[in-house]
Amino acid sequence: MIARLVHVVFLLTSPAAMAANSVQLLTPRNTSVLGNEHRVYSARFFNSLNQPAVGETVRFTNDVCGYFQNNQFGVDVVTDSTGVASATFTARSLGITCTIAATAGVTARFNVFTYNLGQAYIDGGAFPASPPVGQDFTFLAGAYQGAYPIYDADVVARVIPGTISATISPSTGNMGQSSRGVEFQVMPEDRIGDFAIEVSFRNGDVARTFDFKAGPSPLQDMWWAGSAENGWGMSVVQHRDTLFAVIYAYDADGAPIWYVMPAGTLNESRTAFSGDLYLPTGTPYSAYDASRLVAHAPVGRATLTFNGASRGVLDYTIAGVSARKAITRQHFGPAEAGAPIPGLGDMWWGGASQNGWGIAVLQQYKSLFSVGFTSDDASRATWFVMPAGVWTTLNTYEGRLYRTTGSPWLGAAYDADKLKPVDVGTFRFRFSGDTASFDYVIGGVPGSMALSRQGF
Repeated sequence: MIARLVHVVFLLTSPAAMAANSVQLLTPRNTSVLGNEHRVYSARFFNSLNQPAVGETVRFTNDVCGYFQNNQFGVDVVTDSTGVASATFTARSLGITCTIAATAGVTARFNVFTYNLGQAYIDGGAFPASPPVGQDFTFLAGAYQGAYPIYDADVVARVIPGTISATISPSTGNMGQSSRGVEFQVMPEDRIGDFAIEVSFRNGDVARTFDFKAGPSPLQDMWWAGSAENGWGMSVVQHRDTLFAVIYAYDADGAPIWYVMPAGTLNESRTAFSGDLYLPTGTPYSAYDASRLVAHAPVGRATLTFNGASRGVLDYTIAGVSARKAITRQHFGPAEAGAPIPGLGDMWWGGASQNGWGIAVLQQYKSLFSVGFTSDDASRATWFVMPAGVWTTLNTYEGRLYRTTGSPWLGAAYDADKLKPVDVGTFRFRFSGDTASFDYVIGGVPGSMALSRQGF
């Protein structure tokens, strides 16, 4: 009698005797199947004791977008010893989305996109289309049909060298469950030039080539001597074959000073630019009077020699002191998409009536690094730096504004430990095409300037 009761209890609690209570998807929820190709869909069913529901009849159905192994829109399958039920689905060439359901008391649902190879395409892009020269960037690409991603697609990317080449990693990525595509990391050669990336799907049956060309101002950027000489730098703005460069440094007392090279000559190989350096005197930025600007004779001369896309040398003679500085591009903007306004990098000023001061705006992706050079209350050259900010509207960029003191620059070894930045206020750019407004608060005193791009 006791043995019988034990046997009855065993029958009542065995996995095979209990209906399914929950289900686990073993095939991804979102899938894509090419017309006339097969895909196995699997789910594991559990009873109320969270044990595999063994021997359970599972009904697979789809809403007329394909056939199961019995050539019907529905098929019955019995779960195995691990509670798993599987059915083989063959997609019709419809190019539609549909649902596969697996039901045994509870239902597992799979979203299926049946696509046609002739209508599939590759989409993607870099941000920006012309990435900063010599910097790595993320390139996003994927396989799609219409508005739908082709889930689980293997996407292959390879570099097609042009005047330069690049490396790309990984070479193959999977779309997975993402609709964004696959992220590829691209590192161009350290030279100015063009290359392309070919992205393909299904052994090249679907492919597209993306061109990456050097921008119209490949030398334009913020340049510095690296973290070992943190605190001074040089803005380089390029218009065709002309560079407008400003050195932001410190005088013998550690006060900010700047030297401007507003013009010069590019050598025949387009690797070196030379010009005269000036140290003007003028009136305070808060009450500027261009009639009192004195440009003075050149205080020296400089040559910028570019040894690669992101490396160079600054040779200069200022006030009889000659020196050489190895410089590199200063990477201040993370490689991220979504810059509200591209192409803001330029020299901005208040027009001819305000000649004598300016704001160099450099742009990397969404980030702006700006330096305003002007005169202080004693008519001495001074500058303020705006190294970062945020976009608060589609045309408004604002952040904190700093004045720095540092190590003497001429005729002395630079000491980065002497850099002392002081937060002196706020700034706000509001851009509108080739004009902008610049609002600031420096030392508690507000001001506003109308800006435009400076032609040179």
